[in-house]
Amino acid sequence: MTFFQAIFLGILQGITEFLPISSSGHLVIFQKIFGFEEAPVVFDTLLHLGTLVALIIFFWKDIKKILQDKKLILLLIVGTIPVVIVGFLLQDKINEIFNSLLLVGVSFLITSVILFLTSLVKKQEKNLKEITYKDATIIGLFQALSILPGVSRSGSTMSGAFFRGIKKEDAFSFSFYLGMIAILGAAVLEVPQVTSFNSTDALQGFLGFLFATIVGFFALKFLKKVVLKEKFYYFGIYCAIIGIICIIKSFL
Repeated sequence: MTFFQAIFLGILQGITEFLPISSSGHLVIFQKIFGFEEAPVVFDTLLHLGTLVALIIFFWKDIKKILQDKKLILLLIVGTIPVVIVGFLLQDKINEIFNSLLLVGVSFLITSVILFLTSLVKKQEKNLKEITYKDATIIGLFQALSILPGVSRSGSTMSGAFFRGIKKEDAFSFSFYLGMIAILGAAVLEVPQVTSFNSTDALQGFLGFLFATIVGFFALKFLKKVVLKEKFYYFGIYCAIIGIICIIKSFL
């Protein structure tokens, strides 16, 4: 891996982890179509930690409230359970799933459809305190879809919240509260695979971490503005185009 690639992947992670365009899907695209080598586990772990730090900085004022709200903590646990179950059931198929460009293309189209459907939602009156365990479960099921590379985690969870009638800003917040748990979990799962790294790996990892954090923070600010302006479904156009390209490329 070159230093340029480390910086590029950090920027890519920061953008695609939070915008509803699937970070895992883009990872497969750049490996399959552009010939990027697979990033070392330690580097991938640092990228995840970078986006986690971006979330902590962005929601810093909310974290204390979250920790003091027992119901919200339980809701987040309930919303996390589906992705844990699906991840456990598919753990032996992960490599196969990530090696299929066709599946990635279809998954991007699924994301596109989900995003476009949010434009049909008219009634959004629930605030964060009115979210029910049923709401959390359904949003969690949407999050479970994001195990497929090409299905956006943020896109699916926010859409699920919109479909449940949750206000735009609260849907944004709840989605990324769940995201903190999901990203932390992904990073923790990668830690046992980290064996050793040299000074070059450490510097590349730091660059990836730094750019993922900075770009991720600004991606969150941008996405919140888009959500509040009710333009969220516009990302569906991008996902549809990428999905079609992947499907065509998989048959060539």
